[in-house]
Amino acid sequence: MDKAQRKAILNQAFSPTQPIQEKDFFFGRMNQLMKVIEAINEKGQHAILYGERGVGKTSLANIMYKSYTNIYPVKITCDRRHTFRSLWEDAFDKIQYSQTTSGIGFNAQNKSKMVSMKSLISSYTDLKTNQIVDILNNLGNDYKLMFIFDEFDNIDDLNTKYFFADLIKSLSDNNINTTVILVGIAESVEDLIGSHQSLERCLKQVKMPRMKKEECEEIIVNGLKLLDIKIDKSIQEKIIEFSSGFPHYIHLLCKYGCLELIENDKNYFSEPYLNIAINKGIENTSEQLRITFRAAILSSSNNGKWKNILYACANSELDEFNSFTISDIVKEYNKITQKASNNSNLHYCINELTKKNRAEILTKLGKGRSSRYTFKNPMMRAFIKLKMNAK
Repeated sequence: MDKAQRKAILNQAFSPTQPIQEKDFFFGRMNQLMKVIEAINEKGQHAILYGERGVGKTSLANIMYKSYTNIYPVKITCDRRHTFRSLWEDAFDKIQYSQTTSGIGFNAQNKSKMVSMKSLISSYTDLKTNQIVDILNNLGNDYKLMFIFDEFDNIDDLNTKYFFADLIKSLSDNNINTTVILVGIAESVEDLIGSHQSLERCLKQVKMPRMKKEECEEIIVNGLKLLDIKIDKSIQEKIIEFSSGFPHYIHLLCKYGCLELIENDKNYFSEPYLNIAINKGIENTSEQLRITFRAAILSSSNNGKWKNILYACANSELDEFNSFTISDIVKEYNKITQKASNNSNLHYCINELTKKNRAEILTKLGKGRSSRYTFKNPMMRAFIKLKMNAK
């Protein structure tokens, strides 16, 4: 392969700025993918895919969208302006069908034209869920449809969420040719669509957690294989550690490290290329992360102390809710600084990081001795590790 060919493959194999589009370049997440496939294949089942920002939900949605040959897929990206009606207008506008009309006059021939399904709801002044069900049922059982509504967390209108919950329940009871999949950032299903106990039977709940080490390895190994690049095992471990379970950072570091290798006609990913990747990655990450980090460490006397506290937070062991305690932070802080600080020494600083003057970089959970902390933006954990390991 020449440089141009390798760069073309690189942009598909490692894609930090855009979700993965093609199945051949999608690695990891097989457990979640299989759960959604089960819902698609089971009559009356629908699915909701939720989790933190940056864990690969949209990439998985894209793979579902392109993987089926016997299903007509429609994918809509939701925004704050969308209502129940406008979402289905956009969805139906993507489905075309042939409409035949009789000609006028002697020996007149019938005429056919392609129209969108959007026209079927234009006559309804107040679109109801049962009307959507009727339209889909009128298509018959020869056509199987899959509607993916991505970034559903952008929907603020509570009525829209209520109508979708009602529609999914109605489709489950009265329709066998349609699957609805909702995708969005949320800690729970209730955060995304509200509390509806009647949906538990017909809505498969698929949470996208942060990636396991094995899944991160799969992205790295398979991506580098496509580029014929080898990697030092210790460098692979560092990439996985820095990424903190977010595929975005795996893609970010691998892309910029491999790009430098390709430019220099090299095939071995060693530490100098990781250092380049870290610096390039920081330059090309979210501006909001950089601004928040800068505000959190800003001090007239000792930026280093605030950096070390944040680095200790980033290295702290996480519980099932991705949170950590002051004791966890102190333990890591003492490792970093080679000091013997205790909880009371750092308590003030840690609480300051939950306030506006420190950009609210941390969120406090609970009260008193049971208090725990988490990063307000989950991806900050990985960003801090990159900042503190940049050379």
